[in-house]
Amino acid sequence: MADLVISNNNVPIEKTENPIVFISDLHFDYTKGKFKAKAASQMKSDFISFIKERYSDSILCLAGDIFDSYKKTLSFVKELEEKQIKGFFVLGNHDYWNNGTKSHQDIINLFSDETQDNQYFKFLVTGSKYYYNDICVIGDTGWTSFRRGKRQVTLRQFMGLPDAKKVKDFNPKRIIALHDEWVSFANDTLNKEEKVLIVTHFPMVDFTKEDKDCWWSSTTVLKGDNSWRVFGHTHRSEQQYNNVSSQRGYYNNDVEDLERKGGKQYSSCHFGILEKSIDQHNIIARSNFESISKFHSPIVVSNAKSEVELVSKVKLKGYRRCAANKHNFAVLANSPDAYLKSVKEITNGYLRDTYIGLNLSGNISRQVLEAIYHSIAIIESGDFSDVRAFVTTAVITGYVYNRMPLLIEGMRPLDDYDVMRFWLMLLTIKRYGIDMESINTVRSDKKNRITFCNVDMYLPAINNLSLNADEVQILMQITPLLPRPVTLLEDQNTLM
Repeated sequence: MADLVISNNNVPIEKTENPIVFISDLHFDYTKGKFKAKAASQMKSDFISFIKERYSDSILCLAGDIFDSYKKTLSFVKELEEKQIKGFFVLGNHDYWNNGTKSHQDIINLFSDETQDNQYFKFLVTGSKYYYNDICVIGDTGWTSFRRGKRQVTLRQFMGLPDAKKVKDFNPKRIIALHDEWVSFANDTLNKEEKVLIVTHFPMVDFTKEDKDCWWSSTTVLKGDNSWRVFGHTHRSEQQYNNVSSQRGYYNNDVEDLERKGGKQYSSCHFGILEKSIDQHNIIARSNFESISKFHSPIVVSNAKSEVELVSKVKLKGYRRCAANKHNFAVLANSPDAYLKSVKEITNGYLRDTYIGLNLSGNISRQVLEAIYHSIAIIESGDFSDVRAFVTTAVITGYVYNRMPLLIEGMRPLDDYDVMRFWLMLLTIKRYGIDMESINTVRSDKKNRITFCNVDMYLPAINNLSLNADEVQILMQITPLLPRPVTLLEDQNTLM
């Protein structure tokens, strides 16, 4: 973490590409929807441990509602500072709660004073700016305008909120004034700075369906699109253009649940991640197998007699995986240009939300996106001499072509038996001119089989059509799959 630079003076010269992770509404003192303050200490410890283990090289943004007490939230922030966790935080409406002796402004002043010397974990409030690389970071509670469109809703209905009792001098008109002050500061910053990261608790976009919803979100007139805007409060993780949230809520797991499920309180799926946008041109330069090797398994049967269980697993896979990829392989075999065009358009669709040079990773990690671009580069190169690389790229891009890129992260790595099956399927499609519209079935041909890496394998039958086993054996003798790089035909380029 020492290499990460946060400045409240000038933009640092040193640049890093560390991601920004964000979460809100941790509500440590709630378990399974009920207030259980005794469980909060363990929850807090689990959170800090997870951050240090998983996101030690990231900037952490907390968008409010950490405890139902300003004292506990302040203590937690001080602990993050002591642990040298770098990032930013804003207060949520729960974080202001006290016994009714302190106002919103009293709490803001207290946090400002208590955190003014923080070197790692910074308090965001109206009027303060920080810089992370070339990004200006601002934030505040965000408050609410109590407006729906151009209309202000009736205010007295909000005096029944718990906040009215737990915060001194709670007054919707005062909240509106704080909101207007925040919006004026934010818009001035958006006008002056090229790239801005905004963190608030109250949403900066209107999700309301009824007037009473204005406590949860309201019309906020922030200008420009040169920012990512992280929010919380609604207890729903959502996105509307550059407004994003990843919210925890009241339903933390209890000890019994964690023990029964054998899991942990936090995982990466609970966090939003903003990462530097991928430069496709830099990735194209790495159009080789090593760039996608994570998606290949080196498993090979050495001795069929002693490795009976492994042989059984290899045979059990059969051609079910090939059948699931029949349409994308048919298009790739017959119209590679059209196939790549579709893959690129779908991939770019997932990356359309790019602001200030950052993408929202969501469930598609940077590693998967890089694998997709590497795969595109390999196919575009036209060099299919490495069958292992080509088939692996075809399967990776096939997920995209079928609009299921979210499944790539958890895909079973291809072994060489998978590679052989897919390759023979592709050759069969090419041999018989089978296109996407006419492809129906992919099955094993019980009359044709080969021995490959000590395992007897049936050849694929596409629409009941298959290659000749003797022909395949000759191809394998000429250029076997192992070792790398590999070729199954003397000139693979004639296939595509």
